[in-house]
Amino acid sequence: MPLSEVQVPDEIAALDATVSRACGSELYRERLAGVRIRTLDDLRSISLTTRADLQRAGPHGARAVPLTEVCHYGESSGTTGATNSMWLTRADLERDARIIRERHDDVFAPGRIVLNRFPFMAAPAHLIQLIAQHGGGISIPAGNINWDVPFPRALELAQSTGAHVLAGLPIEPIVLGELARAGGLHVADDLRIDTMFLGGAPLPPVMQRRIARLWNARVIELYGSTETMLLGTSCAQGTLHLETAVVHCEMLDLDHDRPASSGAVARLVVTTLAAEGSPLVRLDTGDLVRPASPCACGDPRPGIVVLGRADDVVERARCTLYPYDLVNAGAAAADTIDSSVFFIVLLPDRLLVRIEAQGGPETPTGEARRALEAALPGVAAEVEVVERGMLLDLELLARSPQVYKPVVVSDWTRPGRRILNVGEGMIAWPRPTAAEGRRWLSRTLRTAMRRRRLVRAMRVARASGR
Repeated sequence: MPLSEVQVPDEIAALDATVSRACGSELYRERLAGVRIRTLDDLRSISLTTRADLQRAGPHGARAVPLTEVCHYGESSGTTGATNSMWLTRADLERDARIIRERHDDVFAPGRIVLNRFPFMAAPAHLIQLIAQHGGGISIPAGNINWDVPFPRALELAQSTGAHVLAGLPIEPIVLGELARAGGLHVADDLRIDTMFLGGAPLPPVMQRRIARLWNARVIELYGSTETMLLGTSCAQGTLHLETAVVHCEMLDLDHDRPASSGAVARLVVTTLAAEGSPLVRLDTGDLVRPASPCACGDPRPGIVVLGRADDVVERARCTLYPYDLVNAGAAAADTIDSSVFFIVLLPDRLLVRIEAQGGPETPTGEARRALEAALPGVAAEVEVVERGMLLDLELLARSPQVYKPVVVSDWTRPGRRILNVGEGMIAWPRPTAAEGRRWLSRTLRTAMRRRRLVRAMRVARASGR
């Protein structure tokens, strides 16, 4: 059944209620005045809400309730060029937390320890905390954009507490896995993590399989946005199912505001069904998605593959490359030389896929090139293998500062740190050894030289008209 025809019980009533609540915000007060939803055609007659609309409305523009009813404020990361704001009530947070726990009650169960590495400006971090507070395990609040818990400390926590679940961005298990390897640990044997709950970036199958294999853990994909909150999670079969109980989703043609053809890549447009703080009507998320085949798990909710932002699509060799494709190809190439660390550079004439490997530049690249060709047929690509530390500087990560509870009194007559100002009382920057300093400088200089060579090559190509 096409996604545009999928309905949940009382969906029309829920859509009508959303429109009514949305009229309480400055964003929709005039746009939706007098609008009622009696059929899906009534909804489709409403103009799309764009991210530009949200930005013009300002931080409070989408807020539909008094501040006295709000308990949480959040902002998008700004990866698309500007931040958008959202306001949540207690019911908004509790609703999404309850759904996640119910969908994955075996993951978030009493006694299960969750290393919560989602950045704490993002709502998923708070959902994990709330799930735990309502009996769904034990959360360790260790947001990764937080000097209190740098990556080495997070790895220590995972080991010392016996954490079962790692929740965070898809880069998290890669970085922690590399730190563990450098420290002589084997994550599958020396840690107890059996589940990855990951969201916030493309997570294609090759990447999922490698993470699952290295950690001997199940990978669950979380999909949502700052503006809409929860949109879906993946099932045991790996299909990402839309959460139709809380959002009404439309798949629109790439170039026109009409339903996309069956099975085609489409723009995802979302209307929230239960949001109180910042209800949204027909928000063009900017995400491109592809419908998934009916899932063997038997869940009737539609499944999708999230291909990435429309603004991030790349055209090469008459091919349309989505962020999902690029990450999948890079992960596939890296996997052939037993690496999880890669970086893709989009150049005018080719893709440069840089991969860290134990053998460094001497590592054979034949299989990696063949993997790229298979993943991106007809696209010119170059594989560059670099030594460990050139793409992911573990020494630098390990030199993260120690952060203290601020103090304004320092007693030098007692053992301990002798502090002279407030700054020293809050942060103690580590002093790298001479060897670490030399290695960091060498890596920095080599990266700068590689950058200059690529820039010169681009200039020569432009001058010759290629």
